[in-house]
Formats: sequence, C-alpha cells, structure tokens
Amino acid sequence: MAIIGQYMAVSQAEILELSQGKRLFQELNRNDYEGLDIDRSWEGVHFLLCNQSDNGNPPEGYVVPLLNDQFLNFLDFGAFYLHDEQVKEAVTYLNALTPEELRKKYTSETFVKEKIYPLFSEEDIEGFWEYLKMNLDNIAAFYRKATSQGQGIIFYII
Repeated sequence: MAIIGQYMAVSQAEILELSQGKRLFQELNRNDYEGLDIDRSWEGVHFLLCNQSDNGNPPEGYVVPLLNDQFLNFLDFGAFYLHDEQVKEAVTYLNALTPEELRKKYTSETFVKEKIYPLFSEEDIEGFWEYLKMNLDNIAAFYRKATSQGQGIIFYII
C-alpha cells in the first residue's frame, strides 16, 4: 500500500475552526476543495528541504508540513494545517530557492542511509531527483495559487 501525500486549499476561516477544535477535518468533504496529489514524494521533498523526516524549521518546514503543533487527527497518519501567512512564507522561500541551491541539497547517499521513502536503494538516483523536483514544482504552483486567494493549506497522508 502506498502512502500518498495530499494537499487541500481552504479558507483561513476554516483553518481557524480546525485549529481551534471547532470543526473536525473529517467533516470537510475533500472533493469540495482544490487539491494536489504529490504521490509518494512527500517524505522525500520534506527531507530534501529540511534535512529531517518530521517537523522542520519554517519556512522550509511549511512546504510539506509535518508540524506536531499543527496536527489534526485523521486516519493513521494525520493531517497538518498551515495558516495563510505560513503559506505566504513558504511561497517566499520557494521563490527565492534557486535550482542550484536545491540540487546541492540532494545527496542520494543520505536519502538511502536515512531510508527516505520511497527511495530505498541507489537504483534510480536521477529518476528519483526528477520525481522530487516535479512534485516540488507542483507544490510551489499550488501554494502560489492558494496565496493569491488568501487560503490556508491542509496536508494529509492517506
């Protein structure tokens, strides 16, 4: 079974309701929101930017938010929310990150050593890099659109 990362763009009002416990994530109909599927790349993208498997310092830790203090109960792995201002911080970070800086962060040996999902061997190092880069580009575009609409983000794993 694959562990797939999904994003939803939601209003800041809904983020506040969720973060304050006034509403449960399960009450939202995920089909009613614009979303993004980043397949199994979520842990790899997070590790690429943060050099760790969970949490992560802002703003890079907002790109694939695995923030313990912004956790929502949902299925086995949970969901994580970002306020609209945190999404803006992530966009600013991503816009400033050059392709050269990003490529320097990718060391396949570290990914294999740390057992970063879904790369477990050095069979397809360049293919994995392209997979991560493609999904990161999709995340950046999704965040830019959410920012332009004043939305927050929910990231969840299914």
